[in-house]
Amino acid sequence: MGPPERPARRVHFVSLGCPKNQVDTEAMAGIARTEGFDLVPEPDDADVLVVNTCGFIDPAKEESVETILALAEVKRRRPGTRLVVTGCLSQRHGDELAEALPEVDHFLGSADVPRFRDALAGTAPKMAVSPLDRRAYLVDHDAPRLRSGPRHLAYVKIAEGCDRPCGFCIIPKLRGPQRSRPIPSIVQEVAALAHDGVREVCLVAQDLTRYGADLEPKVTLEHLLDALVRIDDLAWIRLHYAYPSAVTPGLADRIAGYDRVASYLDVPIQHIDDEVLRRMRRGYSEKRVRTMLDDLARAADRAGRPIHLRTTLLVGHPGETDDAFERLCAFVAEGHFDHLGVFPWSREPGTASAMLPRRIDEAIAAERAEAVMAIQADVAARRNRARHGRALDVLVDGPSAESEHVLEGRHEGQAPGVDGKVILLDGTAPAGAFVRAKVIAADAYDLVASLDLDRPVADGEDDDGVFAPVT
Repeated sequence: MGPPERPARRVHFVSLGCPKNQVDTEAMAGIARTEGFDLVPEPDDADVLVVNTCGFIDPAKEESVETILALAEVKRRRPGTRLVVTGCLSQRHGDELAEALPEVDHFLGSADVPRFRDALAGTAPKMAVSPLDRRAYLVDHDAPRLRSGPRHLAYVKIAEGCDRPCGFCIIPKLRGPQRSRPIPSIVQEVAALAHDGVREVCLVAQDLTRYGADLEPKVTLEHLLDALVRIDDLAWIRLHYAYPSAVTPGLADRIAGYDRVASYLDVPIQHIDDEVLRRMRRGYSEKRVRTMLDDLARAADRAGRPIHLRTTLLVGHPGETDDAFERLCAFVAEGHFDHLGVFPWSREPGTASAMLPRRIDEAIAAERAEAVMAIQADVAARRNRARHGRALDVLVDGPSAESEHVLEGRHEGQAPGVDGKVILLDGTAPAGAFVRAKVIAADAYDLVASLDLDRPVADGEDDDGVFAPVT
């Protein structure tokens, strides 16, 4: 007898890029489940292969193309398997991809989640990329999402698209114009998630601080937070991707003052030099960035709790002089940010920055990115060392990847996937639980903490070899 026949309704997903893409992938996975498909972790076991692509910058495009080619090879080995490519890369370069990759059965764009049902059935056209306008689809509370990742954590997309004119950014062409969900839809989704055991909700959008400006009547992120904090069983509402000039004192007060809003803000400033910001078309200056930082600091002082900040910087933008870069380095060294990411400028066809003169050599841009990260590493290490001996509330994410006898978690100032973690010793707790732990060691990114609050902490303790001594 030969091997048993495999079921003919299995699907394998690869989700690339940001958490917003993850939400879309989870919505497509939910559609697959409602259509009777099983999700399988290995591509060789699937009848339908799906890659949700990212097309933001060149490295993301390259990763997407490499993933498509790898799945195309699986399809070649297994006749009858279908390959579906969705997301931002399809939206921006669908026709080119279709010509270069004839082995792909269906291309869907970034707003084509509803058309995934037809792709599963094989009835969608090869090119099923819809135009993007203010009526384009975005995932809402009715989407049959099949969440991935920890049960106690969920990303919630409150808006899609962007109306900002930033010169270096291709997002408006990948995701379309700003489209916000009504507050009742978001509240309904978050309440259902909390009822299902979610303790931490990360609100995501291209620009949280433009939320509601396109609705009638207009609402704001502040109004949304006022509604969400009333939901029981929710511990942290975390805010990602705020625009510096749109962070109001009222928003700062809510971040610092509401117990259910994590005292954390992801606010990409991109640069601090006025001329570079002007060439980037950011619409604000160093003065506005510093006003925002002062507003956040005052709100934190009033509430008696710090607001942890993450930012993103872009170096090597056309026209970034040595003096401008040095001003950026000096600003980073001031130590405003707990977490910081740096990207060298990537020339994206179709953006205003792509047409600018005075480009920076790629090698110099890469060196500048490394230099900024080295400065931030010192800042972050100093901040983490200041926590030595302190007790923190930590959300347990689960066993450590290095050892099943060690737990990993995060304190309020650490977002999942992008920031550091807290390594927990001397006890056990289930994923999704909050524990009190004392910090006994640190480096620039992670903390080591003990669940035994009476554990003595010697200055420079190496914590069983988990970390080098703190100096």
